Amino acid sequence: MAKKASWGLIILGIAVFVVIVGVGIVGVAGYVLYQQFAFQATTASESTAKQEFEKAMAQFDGQRPFLVIQDGEPVVSEEKGPNAGKPIEALHILVWTPDEGKIVRLNMPFWLLRMTKGRPIKLGSGDGEGSSHVRLKITAEDLERRGPGLILDHKEASGDRVLVWAQ
Repeated sequence: MAKKASWGLIILGIAVFVVIVGVGIVGVAGYVLYQQFAFQATTASESTAKQEFEKAMAQFDGQRPFLVIQDGEPVVSEEKGPNAGKPIEALHILVWTPDEGKIVRLNMPFWLLRMTKGRPIKLGSGDGEGSSHVRLKITAEDLERRGPGLILDHKEASGDRVLVWAQ
C-alpha cells in the first residue's frame, strides 16, 4: 500500500518555497534601489573635474539655473523652464571639492523627493555642530512645475562647486 503524503509536509514545503522566493524578491529590490541612488566618490584632478562639469553643463546650453545662491541664501528664479510640466524621473547632483580632490556624484530618484509631501527641501553638509544647512523654499512640486533642467550651478570662492539638475 502506497503511503499518503501528509498535509503538514505539503504546507511546510509551500512555506519554504514562499520564503525563498520572498528573500529573492527583497534581494533584487534592494539591488535595484542601490543602483538608483548610485552614490560615487572618485579622486580627480582639477582638470578632470572641470571636464566633468563641462560635460554635464553641455546639455543645458544657455539655460539659466532655477536657483542661485546669493550671500548664502537661495534665490528662486520665476522664469519658466524649457521643459515646464514634463515629468522628472531623477535628480542628479555633482560636487567637486578641491581640498579633498574628489568628485561626488549622486543620482536620486524623484519619487523619493515626492515623499516630502510639500515640505521645503533641506540641503547641507555634515550633521554636527559646525554643519551648514541651506533651507530652500522650494518643494518637489515646484521642481515638477518647472520640469527637467538645470536647478543649481554654484561655485564657492574656495573652489567647491555644486551642480544639480533634474532629468
